Amino acid sequence: MEHIFQHSWQVPFGEVSLKLDPLSLIFLLAVSILVVSAGLYGVGYMRLYRGARPVGMHIFFYLLLALALVVVITANNVILFLGAWEVMTVATYFLIVFNDEKAATRKAGFLYLIATHCGVFCLFLMFFLMSHISGSMNFDAIARTSFSPVVAGTIFCLALLGFGIKAGLLPFHIWLPHAHPAAPSHISALLSGVAIKTGIYGICRILWIMGALPDWCAYVLLIMGVVSGVMGVLYALGQHELKKLLAYHSIENIGIIVLGLGVGSLGRGHQMPFLTVIGFGGALLHVFNHSLFKGLLFLGAGAVIQKTRTGEMDRMGGLSKVMPLVSVLFLVGALAICGLPLFNGFISEFIIFFGLFQGLIHLPLPGAAACALGILALALMGALALACFTKVYGTVFLGRSRRAGEPVMPGDPSRWMTIPMLILAGSCVWIGLAPETMGRIAFSGGEYIAHLDSSRFNLDQVMAPLSGVIGGAFVFLALGSLLIFLRRFLLRRLSVPVNETWACGFSQVTPRFQYSSASFAYSIVNFVKALLLSRRHGGQLDTIFPGKAHVSSSVHDAAEESMFRPLLSRLGGVSKILDDNQVRHTQWYLMYIFLFLIFLLAWKMR
Repeated sequence: MEHIFQHSWQVPFGEVSLKLDPLSLIFLLAVSILVVSAGLYGVGYMRLYRGARPVGMHIFFYLLLALALVVVITANNVILFLGAWEVMTVATYFLIVFNDEKAATRKAGFLYLIATHCGVFCLFLMFFLMSHISGSMNFDAIARTSFSPVVAGTIFCLALLGFGIKAGLLPFHIWLPHAHPAAPSHISALLSGVAIKTGIYGICRILWIMGALPDWCAYVLLIMGVVSGVMGVLYALGQHELKKLLAYHSIENIGIIVLGLGVGSLGRGHQMPFLTVIGFGGALLHVFNHSLFKGLLFLGAGAVIQKTRTGEMDRMGGLSKVMPLVSVLFLVGALAICGLPLFNGFISEFIIFFGLFQGLIHLPLPGAAACALGILALALMGALALACFTKVYGTVFLGRSRRAGEPVMPGDPSRWMTIPMLILAGSCVWIGLAPETMGRIAFSGGEYIAHLDSSRFNLDQVMAPLSGVIGGAFVFLALGSLLIFLRRFLLRRLSVPVNETWACGFSQVTPRFQYSSASFAYSIVNFVKALLLSRRHGGQLDTIFPGKAHVSSSVHDAAEESMFRPLLSRLGGVSKILDDNQVRHTQWYLMYIFLFLIFLLAWKMR
């Protein structure tokens, strides 16, 4: 079902045309929930900045971004889409650089502008090619046009590059790990939860417009999904800053979504409607699920950072004792992002797994091999995500505080900050226990992308085994809880001696004896240290009686250091945006906008 609004305007190349269809519906639901939740959270979060920072301007750009997101998702005209895309980019930039007194924040903002406008250039070329061949700027009219395989492949590559930069696909992701930690936490939640999903929406819209694509396009999507997912979670494992770790997990989940789109494209290319709907539907459901649990995790991280005044996990610890509600809600988000049963992340990952196994069984050898690679990669992502969030939760919330001489005052944040987190956590559990409603909406979107009739499919083939797994997990949880209760009940009736744990000969154990974020992930990171550019600093003992020594480790982004820095360094000083503490040439960006407006006026007056 489609709902279209059209109205004439005085801008060249078309009219105001907005359309709500099954594809845009699921993205619009994600935007609505997260914009409201992050906005409420921001009321409490921004209290510390009142009188010190321009909070009013921040609110203006927040509302502008929300409006631009809605228009991008519902636009049915090229000019309207690109205009809203540019407004979204500008509003996001000003939200990222809210704390612009910090050099790292200014660097992150300009890196974001450079990356996204490289993507916009690709989108201009793509839409120009599509409009020139179809003779229309309207998406519906373009979708009725037949494109040759060469043109279709070219359009696909431009779309994947232009929208992939926005989505944070490897290796075009370099702006994302800088921007998310720099922005206020409710803005990070909005960026990761829905703003980067506009890139996924763009890819889905192109899949709908183009219809049939060359067979190799599906394999490109699968490979990029595998690479982004595996490398994203590996980079996350090596991070010590909480929000940067969550940013890399966004790259991982974008990889999972693109993997689902690859499965759907394989099914469409081999005329397998059921596999097509499963792949596209699973990807769209993960879009919605990721917006919930990643929004929850960023909001939880914001509460922790405001309480401790740091984002470094090695300066935290024991926060479950002083922030009990936040610790429980963060745990819900962590279990959801790890894809464990009874939480929403498991539902969409199960559907994508189901599609991959269907492809493994029914597709020819190349497609089956690609699906086998996807199965192994998705299983590896889940295992590594579980290891990563064991590290995060253990370092931040468990154990004892590592802040010597800096006690953390007990108490959860205000209701403005906790109620949105409760809403998102409740949604994660609701979809995990009752996936039927959102599953049907996502499958409708998948059918719409593939131009298929929903009456042809019995999707109970997916929902029935899924319900069985959920029921089994619920029984397992109930039995485990019962055993824990019985153990505690029986131990209360016994006299059990309590002694200090043996400390390997040390008489006094301090918080420094706890595992750090680096030591939690050392074995995995060290195994792939060449791939992650993992480096160790200090800690070398070169005397018989050494004094104090300091050792640290860091993981460096291979795409940034090996690809983009050398490339930018050849462009005559542009690489200083990545290195210097000064931000220049703002006037060039403003002139770009001004010249575009002059072009539109000149076109209208000719």
